[in-house]
Amino acid sequence: MERIIGCYTNCYGPAGVWTAAELVRETGLDHLELALKSHDMGGLVIPESVVITENAPDDQVLAYLEHLGRHQVAVSGCNVGGGDLRTSVGAALVAKKIRFATRWFGVKVCVTGAGQPSDAAERSEVVAHLRWLGDVAAEWGAVLALETHKGPTQNAAAMRALMHDVDHPAVRLNFDTGNIGYYNDGVDPCDELEQVKHLVSNVHLKDSRGRFEDWYFPEPGAGGAVDFARVRRILDGVGFRGPYTIEIEGIAGEPDPGLPGRQDRITRGAAHLRACGYWD
Repeated sequence: MERIIGCYTNCYGPAGVWTAAELVRETGLDHLELALKSHDMGGLVIPESVVITENAPDDQVLAYLEHLGRHQVAVSGCNVGGGDLRTSVGAALVAKKIRFATRWFGVKVCVTGAGQPSDAAERSEVVAHLRWLGDVAAEWGAVLALETHKGPTQNAAAMRALMHDVDHPAVRLNFDTGNIGYYNDGVDPCDELEQVKHLVSNVHLKDSRGRFEDWYFPEPGAGGAVDFARVRRILDGVGFRGPYTIEIEGIAGEPDPGLPGRQDRITRGAAHLRACGYWD
C-alpha cells in the first residue's frame, strides 16, 4: 500500500485552497489537507474568504469538488479546529465541521487542537467533549486527530496521559514534527514520536531549527531539526501509511515569499521527502 503524502492548503498562504488545488500536482504531490478556517499567527495570514468553511453554500462546495476533480487532487483530511473544547459551544462547532468534512469530502481524518484547559475542571470538560467528538467522528466514518499544541498534547507524556483519559478508538493524534520542538525546549522530535507512534493517525511533516518558541518553519529538509527518514522508519514500524502532510508556516520576520516562493518551498520539501524514502 502506497503512503498518502500531501500538502496542507495553508502552505499556499493567502492564495488559498483553490490555488492549492490548481498547483499542488506540480510539486509532485496529489493530496491536500484542507483548512476549513482562517489563520493569523506567526505572520502567516490567511483570510476566511480563501478557504472553504463549514458554512459554505452547497454550490460553492460542489464547485470546489469539481475543481479538485479537474486537477486530479484528492483530499486526505480536513482541519476542523477553531472551537474551544472547554465549552459545549466550541465542541458543537468542531462537531459541525466534522460532519461537513466527512459529508462533502469523504475524509477519514479530521484534525483539531485539544484546547488549553487551565485547571482540572476544564480538563475534565475537554476530555468529555473529546469523547463525544470521537463518537461523532466514528458515526461519520472518521478519526479525530489531535494537534501537537501547547497544553494536553504538548509532548509525548502529555499526549499519552490525554489518550489514556479520553480512551476512545476514534480519538488519536496528529503528530507535528515541528511543533514538538516549538513547545518543548531541548526535545528530539523522533524520540517523542517513538513514545506515541501507536496512537498516530495523521502527521504534519514540518521542519524547524529546534529552538524553543522559535517561529522558524521552512520546508522539510531546510530547518535541520527533524530527521524525516527516521520519522518514516518509526511509523513504518507500526504500519502507518499516512496521511502525511507537508506543513510550511514560514519564518518570523521574513518578507512574504509570494506564491512562486511558496510553490518552490513545497516542491523542495516534497523532493526531500522523496530522498527520505516516502515514495519507496
